Amino acid sequence: MAATGGGCRFRRYVTDRGGMGRGAIETAMATISGFILAAGEGRRLRPATLVRPKALLPFCGVPLLELAASQLYTLELQGIAVNVSYQGERVYEAAQRLASRKGWDLRLSQEEHLLDTGGGLRCGARLLPDAEHILVHNVDTVLDFDLRRLLRAHLASGALATLLLVPDKGPCTVDTEADGRIRNFRRPHGQGRYTFSGVHIFRRDTLEYLPADPVCSIIRAYEHALASGAPVLGLPVEEQDYWADLGTASQYIRAHGEIADCALRFHPAMQRAQAEQARRRGELELRGVQCTGALGLGIGLGVPAGAHLHNVVLWDYTRLPRPLLYADGIFVGDDVPPAKPVDDDRQPDPRILDALGMQRDQTRVTLLQKQGSGRKYCRLTSGGTSWVWCAYNPERRENAGYAAIADFLRRLGLRVPEVALHLPDACELVSRDLGQHVLVRANGADRAQGLFQVAEQIARLHVLGDQAARLEELPLQRGFTKGLYDWERDYFRQHLLGAFLARPDLWGLAARDYCRLRDALLRQPLVPIHRDLQSANVIMVDGEAFLIDFQGMRLGCAAYDLGALLYDPYQEHLLTPELRRQVWAHYTRAVRELGGTPPPEALLPAAALQRLMQALGAYGKLWLSDGLEWYRPFLLPGLRLMQAAAAEARTYPGIAALARTALDMAMPKLGET
Repeated sequence: MAATGGGCRFRRYVTDRGGMGRGAIETAMATISGFILAAGEGRRLRPATLVRPKALLPFCGVPLLELAASQLYTLELQGIAVNVSYQGERVYEAAQRLASRKGWDLRLSQEEHLLDTGGGLRCGARLLPDAEHILVHNVDTVLDFDLRRLLRAHLASGALATLLLVPDKGPCTVDTEADGRIRNFRRPHGQGRYTFSGVHIFRRDTLEYLPADPVCSIIRAYEHALASGAPVLGLPVEEQDYWADLGTASQYIRAHGEIADCALRFHPAMQRAQAEQARRRGELELRGVQCTGALGLGIGLGVPAGAHLHNVVLWDYTRLPRPLLYADGIFVGDDVPPAKPVDDDRQPDPRILDALGMQRDQTRVTLLQKQGSGRKYCRLTSGGTSWVWCAYNPERRENAGYAAIADFLRRLGLRVPEVALHLPDACELVSRDLGQHVLVRANGADRAQGLFQVAEQIARLHVLGDQAARLEELPLQRGFTKGLYDWERDYFRQHLLGAFLARPDLWGLAARDYCRLRDALLRQPLVPIHRDLQSANVIMVDGEAFLIDFQGMRLGCAAYDLGALLYDPYQEHLLTPELRRQVWAHYTRAVRELGGTPPPEALLPAAALQRLMQALGAYGKLWLSDGLEWYRPFLLPGLRLMQAAAAEARTYPGIAALARTALDMAMPKLGET
């Protein structure tokens, strides 16, 4: 193994530009060397890459550098160069151990400063003096493809370069001509046919097309070559060929789930890793650990029986403290400490600011309104950039699943805050700052517009979310059953009728009606529902409605969400019967357009009554028990809407009598007549 310094010059090589016959192709195979681009910082993978360089991140328990090198060495190449920069000494040492253990010829090109892909290839190519062609593999690309096919296609065509392309996956910014020549690398996101895979082969004289700037992308060379008429070809992978770009934490985690279902054909090291992951997962399940979604499992893990792992990667020797839900994150080894209290002294974990690139002494931390469910929110502001930070209590399962559900809803096409960073070991997450323009404070026109938009989005969740949630084994809250409906009833009886009105006996007026109402809801199909779909959980951003506080998502009756939205105590005066009818009609049309069947309209006021019991119980508890005065003013609107919903349903006179009596008693207690 050899290493170089940061600056370098390269010799000029000119090879035959014509196509080759089969014999010539086999001979030319001996002139190919490999190159693994491994110098990047992996900023989008932070904070994991604050602990370990991207090249050494484990994928299915094996370092990415080892997976890429093993793939290239199946081709018997004439040496492989690896460029390193960020935490370069650690990558150098790992490569040295790998070369010793495997007997591979790995040559390290050290970059004092990142040179980008083009600069790195130009610099490192001097370690491959006999190579007429260089096969390049990004270290964060996972690929199951017959690379000999790429080599033969490239040599047979006589092209300057041949790039492996992935159709209809990833950003899709590349277009080609009918003959396979690349036409454009920079189509708008999603408007091209292909995504560049990060695997390509080029003739050495391609480096002549790089700009003089030492820091540059290899794509610039390809674009200059195309402009001069030199052929740069694209070779699409086939549908059964697996490819993943592990550039972000979400991509890194989810790829572990994707590859578990793949029939790998061309990557022996990955096949072995895939089988070992299945064995480790099976061992955990036998020990009483629930395993769902995408999992990457290291060795020496300590996971207590009763824990639930969902969409997580656990590096070697990770030890978890308690049998809780651990979801949507990366654990980087060692003992995970118990969660800190969510109290007034709680501050963001230092890794948060490091991962976001925010300076501690230049970041302003502003406390936001106190929340229930054991959460604390602050706004982090620095240099015109603003994020919302949340610390949560993992003992409440819905908090631990928030990031996983947010990712699911975004991929389903709903507008929700993007979770930029999740530290499941610290029980903290950072989301895009959507501002404070909640729907409950919007003017009449904006509020009406927001209601229609929310109805469209929630229709999408109800129709498309069911199958998707089951396929992903999404960690939802316990679904609605007789027991959960009765819990909401008892919450109302305890905190509203008992603690506030001191008249728990009033429930006798509604008991028989409630049983019929509950049974009507239980007969409905179960779909994923938001569960807290009220105007305080909708933020308007530039005229678009975003859903928040969806961590309580579960399977339930679709009408429950519409009941919460259209009989919302936070916006009692806006919600006229006519507006309710219009929004309901808009929702049902959206459901049918998506191929679903909406619930019967007569069910809406019944679902609203059930939801209002839960909401009024919560208001009473949060005000009287938790001291959150903000909820007090919504008790009377909630009781008035309960009375209105019972009147509209026409079949629950006992509930109507209860609402009327409770309202009469509550008004003087709250200083109203």
